[in-house]
Order: sequence, then structure tokens, then C-alpha cells
Amino acid sequence: MKSTDDAGGNDRRKVRVERALIEKACILFAEKGYAGTSLTDIAEAVGLTRGAVYYYFKNKEALLETIVDEMTVAPLAEITLWRSTASGTVAERLHAFVVQRVRDVLARQTEMRMIEVTEAALPPDLLERHSQAKRQILGEYRSIIKEGILTGEFRPVDDRIAAFGMIGLVNWSAHWYSPDRGPTVDEIANQLAEMAVRSVIGETGRKDRFSNARDAIATLREDLDHLEKLVDDKADRHS
Repeated sequence: MKSTDDAGGNDRRKVRVERALIEKACILFAEKGYAGTSLTDIAEAVGLTRGAVYYYFKNKEALLETIVDEMTVAPLAEITLWRSTASGTVAERLHAFVVQRVRDVLARQTEMRMIEVTEAALPPDLLERHSQAKRQILGEYRSIIKEGILTGEFRPVDDRIAAFGMIGLVNWSAHWYSPDRGPTVDEIANQLAEMAVRSVIGETGRKDRFSNARDAIATLREDLDHLEKLVDDKADRHS
């Protein structure tokens, strides 16, 4: 019985240390870049020797590969699940999709910031995996927007430009969100989702406001500036 308990304890420790290495690697890659970060830097940040790290990851590239896989496999699985359960009008489904994407981005906030810094340095196979995931996410946005245009719920915008605008809106939240102050993740997710839907919705009052997709993106930026101001104001009140 003791050997079984020991094995279970070792497994739990391995998982904890691997997670600590991944989290510290993300922070250091984001701060110093992939090339500027050594395995020794990561080991010291976790309190290990460089040699001990090899028990968990064979090299720095394997650590990076694990991070990239986490950022591609899990989100795509969540999108597949969302697609199988999504219901309601196109606008309601777009809202739900953006909420899901914001939650995912903020759950992987450090990883999102890290990948922006290291993307150009990714090995070709990892870059292709990451690029494929980005294409699938873009494709999901475009598919929803196109459907909304066809049903008349959305204005006849350029679906590609509108999709990129929404992706930027969602991904930028990783740069300014703070879990220690301001709105909650759900509050942010719902407001950003509402902003995304309002940028394409075909309501009469909106048609006069937007003449093309670029106007819609400009409005998204204005709304995001407003949201960031609200975050700062709320934080100031609690400081």
C-alpha cells in the first residue's frame, strides 16, 4: 500500500513541478524572448538545478512544444464542444462564442502574451501548429459572421475584416486584464461579446452609424477604450 501511495505522491509532485516550469517559462519567454531565455534561467526561477529539469523536459524546445500544444489543442477542443452545443440566433451564438474565447484567453493570459513575443522564433513545425489553430479560430468567427449576413441578422460587412477586429478585441484583453482588480472575467467576457455583436448587428439604428467594416472596427476600438477606462476607474476606487 505504501508503494502505491509513494507512486501517487511522486506523480502529483511531477505534475506540480511541470506546471511550475511551464508557468515560469511563459513568463521568462514573454519578458526575455525565447532565444534570450536559457534552461538554467527557467530552472533557477523554479528553484531547481538545470540537471533536475531534464527529468521533466528533455530540453528547452520540448518545454516550448508543451506550451504551444496547450495553446492549440485545448482551445480547439473547446471550440468543437461549443459548436456541438451552440443554440439560439446567430447573434446569440456569436455572443456565446466571444464569451468563450475571452474566458479561454484570460485563463491563458501569460501564455497569450508569451506567444506574441516568441511566435517569430518558433520552429517550423510548432509555428505551423500554432498558425493552423489561429486559422481555425478565424474561420469560426468568419463562419458565424457569414451566417448572420445571410440570415439578415448582420449587416453585409467584410467578414474577414470584422473577424480580425473581434479577434483583436478578445486577444488584447490578455494585456490589460488584472485578476486582482477591476471587473471579473465574466463581466469582461460579456461586455466584449456585446461589443462584438453590436459591431455587426443589423439594427436600423446601427446602419446609419456604420457605413463599412472599418467603421465597425473603429467603434470596437472606441468601446474597448471605454471599457479600459472603466477598469482603471474601478481599480482606483478600490485602491
